Amino acid sequence: MIKLKNFAELNSQEIKLIFKWRNHPDISQFMKTKHIDFEEHLRFIRNLHQDSNKKYFLVFQDEQIIGVIDFVNITTKSCEFGLYAIPDLKGVGQVLMNEIKKYAFEILKVDTLKAYVFKDNHKALKLYQQNHFTIYDEDKDFYHICLKQSDCKALPS
Repeated sequence: MIKLKNFAELNSQEIKLIFKWRNHPDISQFMKTKHIDFEEHLRFIRNLHQDSNKKYFLVFQDEQIIGVIDFVNITTKSCEFGLYAIPDLKGVGQVLMNEIKKYAFEILKVDTLKAYVFKDNHKALKLYQQNHFTIYDEDKDFYHICLKQSDCKALPS
């Protein structure tokens, strides 16, 4: 069973774990901001309480933490998302992706999911393409990808 825990409800141990994972080289290499200090991390979590354009969740599978998913730049039509599995945990990318699609389309009720993927993040790009995301633009560092809810409804289950 999957459970999402809003970052606004994290306990101090969970806050410290996320900080540690966020700065882990396997994760930070694919973040726009490579390293954050603990004060910055705490400030970020505090600010989420007032920001309705951002939602961050710790993801649990059968009571075990498996990763983080987030939604930013949330509008009535679209949002951007991000995800990462905890370091050294394999095989949960699809679980996180399923929760992203479910939350975005069923709870936020957006029409379009978007993300920016580092061009050298081949694992993420493969996951997104397996989930029918398409590249609609690119720049020097990133592929810009999207998935429309209507595309999901047209796919066989």
